[in-house]
Order: sequence, then C-alpha cells, then structure tokens
Amino acid sequence: MLIWILMLLSIVLFWVLLPDALGKKKKNLIFLWLSFLVVVFVVGSRSPHMMNSADLVNYYRMYSRATNWTLERLLTHYDTVGSGYLILNKVLSWMFPWPYTMQYVQAAFCTFVMFWYIYRNADNVFFGVMVYICIGPWQFFLTGFRQSIAVCICMIAFECMKKRKLWWDLLAVAITLFATTMHITAWVFLLAFVVRQVKITKKVLIYAVCVTLVLFVFLDDILALGNSIVQKEYTMNYYGNTFGGLVPILVYLGALLLNFFIWTKNKKHLEENGFEIAMLIFALCLYVLRYQVHIMERVSLYFTPVSCIVLSNGITRQEGKSGFSKQVLPVLSVVLFIILFIYRSNAQYGNYHFYWEFLERVIYI
Repeated sequence: MLIWILMLLSIVLFWVLLPDALGKKKKNLIFLWLSFLVVVFVVGSRSPHMMNSADLVNYYRMYSRATNWTLERLLTHYDTVGSGYLILNKVLSWMFPWPYTMQYVQAAFCTFVMFWYIYRNADNVFFGVMVYICIGPWQFFLTGFRQSIAVCICMIAFECMKKRKLWWDLLAVAITLFATTMHITAWVFLLAFVVRQVKITKKVLIYAVCVTLVLFVFLDDILALGNSIVQKEYTMNYYGNTFGGLVPILVYLGALLLNFFIWTKNKKHLEENGFEIAMLIFALCLYVLRYQVHIMERVSLYFTPVSCIVLSNGITRQEGKSGFSKQVLPVLSVVLFIILFIYRSNAQYGNYHFYWEFLERVIYI
C-alpha cells in the first residue's frame, strides 16, 4: 500500500513544486513526463503474484511462453485470446526475451495515451491525471492488459472522430478495428459515431433513461445473441455486492451535474464539450446495466475514460460570485480523490511487491 501512496504523493508534489513561471505549456509537459515515469515504474515493476488476481500471472506466463513457442503454437494454445495481442507478445519477446517486458510495455502505452488525451483536452492536466488515477479507468488497467490496450487504442480513434472529417473518420474505423485484435469487445466503440450525432437535450436524456430501463428487461436475450456472434460465453447474471459500482455511478453523475451548472452560465459549453459529455452519459447508461449483466461494465470501459476530461473540466470551469467554486471545490475534490485512492489501495490493489522480491518463485511453463 505504501508504494501506491508514494506514487500518488509524487504526482501531487510534482504539480505543487513545479513553478508557474515555467509557463503553462512547459509546466504541463514536465509534470506529465515526470508523472509518466513514476507511474510506469511503479505499475511495471509489480510482482505478478500480487493484487489477488490471476490475470497478472497469466499474462506473465503467456509472455514467457512466447519467448519459447512458435507463433503458430501460441495462436493455437490461446485460441480465445485476440491474435493481435499474441502477435504483440511474440514480437516483443523476440526483441526483449525478459518475462516482465509486457508489464512495462502495457503500463507505458496506456499511461502515455491517457496522458496524451488529458494534455489535449483538460484545462488543468493535474486534475485530469488525478481523476484518471484515483477514480478513472486506471484501476482496471492494472490487471486487464488486453482490454486496457484496446481501450487506449480506441481513445486514439476517439480523437480522430472529434475532427468530424471523412478521412479522420475512416482512420478512426481502422484504428478501432485494429483494437478488436487485442480484445474482441472493442467493436462496440464504433457506437461512438452514433453518440457523436446526439445533441444533448432534455428529451434525449429522457430517451436514454427509458432505453436503459427497457434493456434491463431484454438484455439477457441480446447478450445471448452477442455470445453466438463472437462465440464467447459471457456471464448473463450479476453476482456482485448490491452497492458494488456505486462510487463510479456517483462520480459520473457528479461530473454531469457539474457540467450542467457550467451550461446554465455558458450555453456554448455543450458545443465545446458535447461529444465527451454525450459519451459519458452513454457510458453511465451502460455501466448501470452491470446490475443486470456484469459484462456491461467491461463494455462501458470503452466510453468511461472521457470522465477524466468531463469531471476535471467540470471542476475547473465553475463560475460563481462566492469563493467556493474557484477555491474550495478544487481543494475539496483533490482531498476526496486522495481518500478514495487510499481506500482502494488498501481494499482492492493489494499489498505492493516489486517483482524482484519473488524472483525465486519461478513459474514453470
């Protein structure tokens, strides 16, 4: 737990200690690169035996096998794993036959893409990073290697979609299809083209609520059809705690509420951020459906990374005559982020161990 807290503390100190005299652009870049190095080191240096998850061990074992097996054998043995991810393992293992390579590559790629997205869109990159680490998709990225890579590839496609030009749209489609080679569920991100066309109104919000309620009734049948198409057997039922997932729902609702307050004072706000806000509304509807079918939480992960921008900008763009919006709200938000991060570090991330602490635990392949 201590290493996780030191990682977050380092990020906070980087922002506090870097002087404003550097200029906004230079300070942002230095802050992001310093934070990138710390996050990649901490995430990449984990022991596969930590976090009470078999995923890390399985990905470690897969990469170890890639160093010795032919690509054909790898593809045959892991016939349910995306071919793109297996090919990536084989190419990297040929260049770097060190079993912990994938941990650093996955950490570096996902961190770089998310920081790049935050740099391009956040008014304040510090808040964007804090949202990403403390209450954003970062927690899932710790163990879901294949899907986290697919999600980040889709975030690149998302930036292409925002240009709203044919060439960029075609490129976004190609990038999204490439993401499906990492994780088959990435095809759902093509729905972002539909979301892009939605103009947020009161009527649209009512429709979203109604459609979500209807899906609660028919989702089992829809998922059964999807399973037959992708030849998977995703679980139909939700077996988690009744209050499990409540925090993300409250976070997404809070982010949308903050942006509503901004909209009441600046009607152009939706023109500037409407795509991201519509994506988060769509993600919230999908996430709520997890209580009917748990796989919907995984599906929503392709759309929830926009919360890093919707929430952070929702905090920094507040206007008001009192000092609460400009002074108290940002500080209170950071405090809440840190508290939630510490709670998750203790309850979910597991005791941190560097991989060199377990070098004697050889995994025979």
